[in-house]
Amino acid sequence: MLADLLSVAASRFAAFCAEASVLVFVLGILDRFLLKERIEMGWIVGALAMSLMLLAMSVATDVGARRWLRVHRAGPAA
Repeated sequence: MLADLLSVAASRFAAFCAEASVLVFVLGILDRFLLKERIEMGWIVGALAMSLMLLAMSVATDVGARRWLRVHRAGPAA
């Protein structure tokens, strides 16, 4: 039961982080442009860095959950 809950939660969290990475980048750049009518390179680099961090967190969560489930569903080694 815990493995099933972890599987569902990890996949949803990974999907959330992947979607958030795109939204942070696009909406952050758009918001900055609308407020200041110009975009500095530092702002773009910062938004891209945050997006890549969220995307990496998404991948790490998904891979970690799959490894954990593989180990715990297989049972103890003989």
